Amino acid sequence: MKILLIKTLIPLALLFGLPAWSATTCTVTANPNPVKGIYTTTANLDMQGNLTVTCNRDPNIDPRKPSIWIGMAQPAAGRTVTQEAGVSTLAYTVAHRTYASGIWTDTGSAAATSTANGGVTDRLDFGNGGATVSVTYNFYFRVALSQVRPAGVYVDTLPVTLRLANETGAILGTTTIGIAISIPRACRFSTPPTAISVAYPAFSAAAVTGASNFALTCTQGTTYTIAIDRPRSVIPTVELAYGLTLSTTAATGTAVAQGYTVNISVDPGQAGRCGAATCTGTDSRTLTVTY
Repeated sequence: MKILLIKTLIPLALLFGLPAWSATTCTVTANPNPVKGIYTTTANLDMQGNLTVTCNRDPNIDPRKPSIWIGMAQPAAGRTVTQEAGVSTLAYTVAHRTYASGIWTDTGSAAATSTANGGVTDRLDFGNGGATVSVTYNFYFRVALSQVRPAGVYVDTLPVTLRLANETGAILGTTTIGIAISIPRACRFSTPPTAISVAYPAFSAAAVTGASNFALTCTQGTTYTIAIDRPRSVIPTVELAYGLTLSTTAATGTAVAQGYTVNISVDPGQAGRCGAATCTGTDSRTLTVTY
């Protein structure tokens, strides 16, 4: 009898030692991946995506409604993308409720629809006898406005971890979300140049001068040049020779308006051509910004 009793206890001990989650496997995938966008300082860059969790289980061993926890390696303050071949960074956040609400972190627990920060917790339901379940969770990516950075491509890799029950549970799956944010080289006339008007008396003893102000706004770190198509020309009709110069011909963008001038100088000592007391003539030149 003692021998039979020992043999009976051995399989019982093995049975009780079986892990409750031994047969379940899961995957977690992100869409889109990578997250890509073009950023300007004047507006938030907002993009929505999702994580899809798919799990398979053994209905004879694993529970029907297990709890899961999904964390992103992100503190409540968010993460940064770093400029390729550079040192500048750009801050961003990923949230589970809506943009900048309910930051998706790698500590704590929060429902997907909660405004609280934390890893997302949920309870799967395989159904009666079900072996596979798939659930999708939205995420909300934001690069906040007013971050003045040099043009370039900024990248990061955001780790995601799927665990059983909570942030210390067994790892069921992992993935990463690639981040690629572009800040394009760009320039615009924030204040375009206006017409320059001068009054020139015949045979003027000195050059007659004037100026037009303009301003350019270029992305920070963007180098650019400014040029006039013909620095010397003659005004038709009145036949007066003149020259144009710029206050600068090269600069680097600062992401705010930078002011410059176009200066005109009508040569002295010219008779010009005029059959009346007063004559007018106009000429047009092209100002080109290259970046």
